[in-house]
Amino acid sequence: MDIETLSREFQAREHVYNHLKGEALFILERAIERTDIKLHSISSRVKKLDSFLDKAQRKEYENPLDDIQDVVGLRIVCLFISDIERIGKVIRESFSILSEDNKVEGTEVSSFGYMSVHFTSMMKDEYVGPRYNSITKMAFEIQVRTIAMDAWANVSHHLDYKSDKDVPSDLKRDFYALSGLFYVADKHFEMFYGASKQSQEEMSELFEEATPQAKAEQEINLDSLTAYLQTKFPDRKHMGAKAVSVLTNELLRAGYKTIGEIDQIIDSASDAFNLYERELPPAVTSKRFTDVRVVRISVQLADENYHRIS
Repeated sequence: MDIETLSREFQAREHVYNHLKGEALFILERAIERTDIKLHSISSRVKKLDSFLDKAQRKEYENPLDDIQDVVGLRIVCLFISDIERIGKVIRESFSILSEDNKVEGTEVSSFGYMSVHFTSMMKDEYVGPRYNSITKMAFEIQVRTIAMDAWANVSHHLDYKSDKDVPSDLKRDFYALSGLFYVADKHFEMFYGASKQSQEEMSELFEEATPQAKAEQEINLDSLTAYLQTKFPDRKHMGAKAVSVLTNELLRAGYKTIGEIDQIIDSASDAFNLYERELPPAVTSKRFTDVRVVRISVQLADENYHRIS
């Protein structure tokens, strides 16, 4: 097929490629929303004509329109290395997988910027009807990588080095050093994430089982305050990490250091708080304040200086 004919054929199919991109993205986003996986981003694109023609000529495909399977591409950028396999499971459950290329496991650190897992996929047979008729047998690619992998890939891409073989020999030492730094960062993000989860679990266990004295001596931080609120106010709505983080910073700026100090204030201000809640309830159906608001209001009632902090 000559370039002019191939260009016309590609342009004629472009609206179908865009339709496939939209449907694949919709399915993938809904599937991930049903999990607890936190993502940095999901992006999608259809290859530009110039990029398509360049690949067709470079790879010398006999039938580029069928042989090039990444005309439609989706990219998932996740937070941690351990998320890659979890996302892979979601992809395998959501689409028919034609092939899977894991460029993460067993890859040299020097190739870190090119690490990712690639899934060549198609719509499952269960997607039928007019909405899917034109895209059921069309392949597309999904890439999965971490933030660190994506950052280094973008930097190296703008340097025009498509692989470490492209790098001049006098620059390779710095190139490998940078690649190693990103690799170490990725590993330490994973380690810190694991330590953070362990800290949260330990705080939850401590506030369920430890003595009052042990609880009182805990320093105020996000994990200890979250565990304290959940045990102190089991029948109230618990706010998320963002709201608890704001409260943590307010308490620390006000000079409070331990959970015991906050607990004493809440107990001493309980009568005043109960009156406040009866007279000035929140403008919501429950008519009860959340756990974070209980702490904030109680401290404001007991400590007039707290108003200037909060």
